[in-house]
Amino acid sequence: MELPPFEELRKLAERDPQGFERLRAELIEDCISSCPPGRQRRLRGLQFVIDSRRRLASNPMHALVQIQSMMHEALDRLRRALNGQLVRESASCKVIRSGWGGRRIKEIKWD
Repeated sequence: MELPPFEELRKLAERDPQGFERLRAELIEDCISSCPPGRQRRLRGLQFVIDSRRRLASNPMHALVQIQSMMHEALDRLRRALNGQLVRESASCKVIRSGWGGRRIKEIKWD
């Protein structure tokens, strides 16, 4: 499905917000479905997080700031990885478990 021009999207959002949301979801699903199968699960998970942030936000601007923050954090991790500054966190932490069967995490100690 082709992305409609911006003005059409703006008008649709103003006159039919539910229709706009349906179109948005359809376009996102088309985009994810066009990716290699090995990437689709990760992309659907990311979209779930984005949609959750949008639902929990107090207003559209708050949602924008939340999602923008996610993007900046990801770009910062990429920058550090490319510059050789990122250390695998899972290799440098110790998890101390407590509770029945050791299922609850009491604390995480970083080396």
